[in-house]
Amino acid sequence: MVILMNILVTGSSKGIGAAIIKKFASKGWNVVINYNFSQKEAHDLETYIKRYNIKVLNIKCDVKNEVEVKNMFTKIKEEFGNLDVIVNNAGISLDNGLVNKDAKEFMTVVNTNLLGTYLVSKYGTKLLKEGSIINISSNNVYTGGIIESVDYDASKAGIIALTHDFARYLAPKVRVNCICPGWINTDMNKDLYIDYKKEEENKILLKKFGEAEDIANVVYFLASKEAKYINDTIIRVDGGYGH
Repeated sequence: MVILMNILVTGSSKGIGAAIIKKFASKGWNVVINYNFSQKEAHDLETYIKRYNIKVLNIKCDVKNEVEVKNMFTKIKEEFGNLDVIVNNAGISLDNGLVNKDAKEFMTVVNTNLLGTYLVSKYGTKLLKEGSIINISSNNVYTGGIIESVDYDASKAGIIALTHDFARYLAPKVRVNCICPGWINTDMNKDLYIDYKKEEENKILLKKFGEAEDIANVVYFLASKEAKYINDTIIRVDGGYGH
């Protein structure tokens, strides 16, 4: 008998999140696509992955809104019953001068990236009897960050702290790990100046930006039985940035 597996990926209408959805769908997993603003992209992704004959749930939810998060998991429980993996991928960046940021902007980033990860993990664990939570942080935490992204960097550092705390709280049934991507070719980075991108590529041992699929592959491994003894671990996937 084939045992169907279920995964929720937050912020999964495009970029890294969409790549993760496609990876798991292609392996026969039922998937929950989550979006906040990108409804068209979420719909297009749903249409694309239906070729795999899996169950797809497409939910609009602002992960920093506690009521919406609760409602999302109510819908997931009604449709799927349980989850096997949660990927906390939803995140934003509002880059500008360090001293030009106001409290509202700063907290919008922190609340989306950090509070969102906490809320989804908190309420999602009720549907996780076993399995794993995989958080997406950033290698900015290890490389000194980017001055214009001080709020983003702080939120991503906080995600690593949440990883450690939830790993201890949920052990031994649920594993919690974290991936720190480096430069990845996504919409978030598509407007970089050519000279700046080349400068950053030269800092990477592999001399190129990664692809969203590179992160999806690591997520899939961490969710698999092959990674059953990996817990409370932070993995950098950055091509060897700054080494």
